[in-house]
Amino acid sequence: MLLPEHDTNLHAATKLGHLYDDPQSHYGTVNPPVYHASTYLFPDYEGWKANVTGEKPREFTYNISHNPTTKLLERKIAHLEGAADCIASSSGMSAISMVLIGLLNAGDHALCINTVYGPTRAAFTSHLPRFGVEATFFPASDSADLSAYLRPNTRMIFIESPSTGLFEIQDIRAVAKLAKAKGIWTVIDNTWATPLFQKPIELGIDVSVHAGTKYIGGHSDIMFGLTAGNAEAMAQIRKVYTMLGACPGPDDSYLALRGLRTLHVRLKQHEANGLKVARWLESRPEVVRVNHPGLESFPGHALHRSQTSGDSGLFSFELQPRGEAARAAFVDSLRFFGLGYSWGGYESLLSPLAFQYYGNDALRAELGLNDDIFRVSIGLEDADDLIADLAGGLTAYRSA
Repeated sequence: MLLPEHDTNLHAATKLGHLYDDPQSHYGTVNPPVYHASTYLFPDYEGWKANVTGEKPREFTYNISHNPTTKLLERKIAHLEGAADCIASSSGMSAISMVLIGLLNAGDHALCINTVYGPTRAAFTSHLPRFGVEATFFPASDSADLSAYLRPNTRMIFIESPSTGLFEIQDIRAVAKLAKAKGIWTVIDNTWATPLFQKPIELGIDVSVHAGTKYIGGHSDIMFGLTAGNAEAMAQIRKVYTMLGACPGPDDSYLALRGLRTLHVRLKQHEANGLKVARWLESRPEVVRVNHPGLESFPGHALHRSQTSGDSGLFSFELQPRGEAARAAFVDSLRFFGLGYSWGGYESLLSPLAFQYYGNDALRAELGLNDDIFRVSIGLEDADDLIADLAGGLTAYRSA
């Protein structure tokens, strides 16, 4: 049976598993079919005409705009985000690019958090200027009042809370309030918290984007992005989506739906493991600081708690400086932390931030990055085993 969409008595875990699912529409199978299709046929001339003229448009006509498997994923995410619409796309960066192209025009000015995801920063600094869009970057500490950064042509504020690398918190409510008063679009990268732990649209943000590749997919085997927002913003973004042809494949959408069903279970375990490891690292003499918003010692913790209901397993920590040989010994001695990009899968990963913005010392200094900061994605392994692994790594670090 179909669940009632607006049943406020249902919890997120139940909705993740059942909302919009209709087994009887596909022969009673529990899982929805994977629709491998590029073309959807019309029954007759009149049906074709009614679609083209808009008299009776069909939902599925060509896969570049809609696919039944993908549509189910989009409906679930839109409901979780409290959004009017959602678009699934081929990657997190495709989702961000669609938003920037869809909502910004030549002559516009945008504000962006300075510690934003690197490729997003590159979009603002290297690509959008070619189309007449200028960007200004601001520190998280100024997010409570960005009025000094505004120009008459400011059309967007892009935030990412917590932010990449150092996990700085921005005041989502304050940004949304200022922007609404000035008629400015607001966009947030909500990948870290997911719609389960942070609902920025309910806090006043126009558009929420995700690299669904991370926690929603959850198994490090698919690439897809998600864009959810209010009706006005999404109408503009959907036009760009069709133009770019950034649709995900139906197999990826199917795996995303599978990941979504266990998101609430996995995320709670990522949270518990992450906090346990972060607190252990905080107690170590080799560690200068731990950048985890869930720690009471973290600057911005109170603001973070006021706008989120939980924590994921991604954070960073800084070691006492001992040189590159020590850093290499630390990384190479680890057994359970893979050295790789991305995060949010079942496995634990580590990424040295020594090479982030490599060669741009001025930007690294502005952002507060140094060679001894490491980002970790705490996976679903036993937390005590991960702690023992890190302890061995710190022993190698001291010995080097």
